[in-house]
Amino acid sequence: MPGKPSAKAKILNAAALVVDRVGAAHLTIDAVAEKAELSKGGVLYHFPSKRAMLEGMVQHVVQQTRERVASHRAEIGDDANPTVRSLIMAVQEQDDQERAMSLAILAAAAENPTLLDPIREVIADWFADVEDEGRLGVLLLLATEGIRFLDMLNLLPANAGERSQYLTSLLSMAETGRL
Repeated sequence: MPGKPSAKAKILNAAALVVDRVGAAHLTIDAVAEKAELSKGGVLYHFPSKRAMLEGMVQHVVQQTRERVASHRAEIGDDANPTVRSLIMAVQEQDDQERAMSLAILAAAAENPTLLDPIREVIADWFADVEDEGRLGVLLLLATEGIRFLDMLNLLPANAGERSQYLTSLLSMAETGRL
């Protein structure tokens, strides 16, 4: 049985809810404190600025994704296209909270592009690993990230079931090595 979330996790969850409900422009320390049912000082203790909170969100999203990818990679072993398959499965498992955090990060990065530096590093590593597996994997990773990005921005002209089917099709292509 999972334990009580840490104060930091509670704050990050609240920040994701604020972004999901009222948009990234309304992500403020005050709004997060209210949603987390903490004092503003309690939020500021863990995240002394909005930037620090956004950096915490980046770290959280990167860590969660890395953990899912590593878990799937271990399960797949030496089968065909293991890296891209792991990445597709990790995107399939992304929850609404993580999508909201990703959107907040993207919105904040418009003002401060350096917020994306840790994500740039992770993505560069993933592309390098997928390139080692072949060109098909790169194309499938690009398609996966396109779906994820359009979905995050609520621009994907598909419902959740169709989104899942698209990702399942990409996963099947990675497994068989054919389009």
